[in-house]
Amino acid sequence: MDNVVELDGVTRTYGSRRRPLAALRGISLVVPAGTFVAVMGATGSGKSTLLQCAAGLDRPTSGRVRLVGRDVTRMREGALTRLRRDRVGFVFQSYNLLSELTVRQNVLLPRRLGGPRPHPLDEVLAEVGLSGLAGRPVGELSGGQRQRVAIARALASRPAVVFADEPTGALDPATGEQMLRLLRDGVDRAGVTVVMVTHDPMAAAWSDRLVLLRDGEVVADGPTPDAAHIGERLRATTGDPAVAR
Repeated sequence: MDNVVELDGVTRTYGSRRRPLAALRGISLVVPAGTFVAVMGATGSGKSTLLQCAAGLDRPTSGRVRLVGRDVTRMREGALTRLRRDRVGFVFQSYNLLSELTVRQNVLLPRRLGGPRPHPLDEVLAEVGLSGLAGRPVGELSGGQRQRVAIARALASRPAVVFADEPTGALDPATGEQMLRLLRDGVDRAGVTVVMVTHDPMAAAWSDRLVLLRDGEVVADGPTPDAAHIGERLRATTGDPAVAR
């Protein structure tokens, strides 16, 4: 499969007919397999809405979304849930883990829900630096360790694509860099596609491709420059000199 994510003329409007709020305005975007894409923009530019529509977590108002070759805009909810379970990984700033369960139970949860068989757990935990912690309740872990668990769960079944929404937002710089390296390794070693929303130029610099949004539209899309130039482009795009300083 050449393209893992395809958006064609996607719009997303909230509110009422009399007072509509357009979050996305005709977004078209194609993400080939094995690509690390960073999506940036000012608050309210549509970054998270784009990610949610691309991942099948939200339905667009109009346009088409294809995910792993499937037209998710036409899928019933049950089939869409199975597609996300089997082919998609998620990493969020809030971790979305079950604190009362152990590391092992959290990582293997998709399998218990009928998902694909993951790689051997010991190997998966070793990859993310959690060897020896399989039996530890997640509620006893640090923020950085919890994010490692979230990434382990996302990558365990070698999904076609991982969607990451501000995955380093709650982490210190050193831990955040470790998390980004894990995502980068997933792309380089396993051919996973990563679509990451971030406000941080240092995080975006790990990507292959940078997409900038403004007012629900793509205003720039190309190879990722270094962090300093990302900040310059973001400030130019938003018109706000305080952004990404």
